[in-house]
Amino acid sequence: MHDDVKRDNRKALPKFLLILLGSAVFGGVLGFLTGWMGYSAGDFVAEAADAFIGRVIPWLVPAVCLALLLAALWQYRRAKGLFAAWDGDAEEPIDRAEDRLNWVLLLSAVALVLDFFLLSASPYSQLPFGALTGVAVFLLIAAAVTLLQQRAVDLTRRMNPEKRGSVYDMHFQKKWLESCDEAERAQIGQASYRAYRVTGMACLVLWVVLIVLDFSFGIGILPSFVVLLLWGILQASYILECIRLGKRKS
Repeated sequence: MHDDVKRDNRKALPKFLLILLGSAVFGGVLGFLTGWMGYSAGDFVAEAADAFIGRVIPWLVPAVCLALLLAALWQYRRAKGLFAAWDGDAEEPIDRAEDRLNWVLLLSAVALVLDFFLLSASPYSQLPFGALTGVAVFLLIAAAVTLLQQRAVDLTRRMNPEKRGSVYDMHFQKKWLESCDEAERAQIGQASYRAYRVTGMACLVLWVVLIVLDFSFGIGILPSFVVLLLWGILQASYILECIRLGKRKS
C-alpha cells in the first residue's frame, strides 16, 4: 500500500508541476495585457460599465426574469396535465412530470438570483425613480417565484403523498429531506457533492477574474475577499459535516 502511494504521487507530480508552470506563464501574459488595457482603456471601460448598469440592466433583467418565469409556468402546466391524465399505475408519466417540475425549480431559481442582482444594481439606475422602481420590480418577481415554487412543491406532494413540508415553512428543507427515501437521499448527496465541486471551482475562477480586474481597473480587494470568504465557508462546512457524520457512525 505504501509503495502504491509513492507510485501514484510520482505519476501525478509531473502533470501537476506542468499545470503550475503553464498557469504561471498564462498569468504573467494576462497580467501584462490587463495592465496595458487598464492603462489605455480604463476610463472607457468604466464609463461603459456604468452606462450598462444604469440604463440596460433595469430593463434587461426584468425581461429575462419574465421569460424564465413564463417558461417555468409552461413546464408547470405540462406537469400538471401529465398528472391529471395519469391512470394511477404507469410510472413513466409521473417521471416526466417530476422532470418538468425540476425544470420549474431551476428556471425560477435562476430568475430569483437575477432578481437579487437587479436589487443590488437599482441604486445605480439612471432611470427616473430608479431605486424605488427597482425595489418594486424585485418584490414582484420574488413573489412570482415564491408562488411558482409553491405550486411545484404542492404538485410534487400530490404525486408523492409521503412527502412533507411547505415552501412557507422555515424548516421546509429539513422536513422534505426527512420524508425522502434512501434512494432519493443518495441522489441528493451526489447532487450536493457535485454542487460543492462546481462551486469550489467557480470561486477559484472568480477570484482570478477579480484579481485581474483589480490590477487593471482598481476595483479594490473587497470583492476578492468576499469570494474567498464564501470559498472558505464552503470548504469548512463540508469538512466539518464529514467529521460530524463520521462521529455519528462510530
